[in-house]
Amino acid sequence: MSQRQTGFSLIEMLAVVFVVVLLTSLVSLNVGSGSSDISRENKVREVAALLGYALTEAELSGTDHGLLIHRLDGFEGSYGGLWLRRYDQGWAEPLSRNTAFEDVFFEPDIELELRLDEQPPVDIEALEDDTNPPPQLILFAGGEVTPGELDWIDLRSGDLLYRLRWDLFGRMTFMPKGIEPDEALD
Repeated sequence: MSQRQTGFSLIEMLAVVFVVVLLTSLVSLNVGSGSSDISRENKVREVAALLGYALTEAELSGTDHGLLIHRLDGFEGSYGGLWLRRYDQGWAEPLSRNTAFEDVFFEPDIELELRLDEQPPVDIEALEDDTNPPPQLILFAGGEVTPGELDWIDLRSGDLLYRLRWDLFGRMTFMPKGIEPDEALD
């Protein structure tokens, strides 16, 4: 009588281990690649929250505030934001350095497009040392904001990643891929 072997051979076990390791590697790569998306989404939400805070600060202080979005010199696809306050002499950085009004740095490899209602698209340029340009986004002391939207576009693919839209009263709408919240449910 010949004995019948039960169990798995060494080759079968090695093949199973190889497949499990391969699948685990793919899952970890997919999970790791989502961190940049989360970081970008957090930045959009942070900008929305900062704009809301600046509008409240403008109302409480009775002074106009603004955000000047500019290209960073020497860094293709990198942008920064500079908080400004209107004084009698013009726009300048706030004298009291509230930590909420620190410079904003947007993540690299994106293109920002700013559109304000009833105006041509805003050209976002690099800051020059001897100039004092006014901010593109003005948050008025009366509680109003020029309606508009800011788009985050992927430089590599050209895809619209996020859109932040606000109305006259500063109500922010966060739209992943530019899709209205009501349209996402359809």
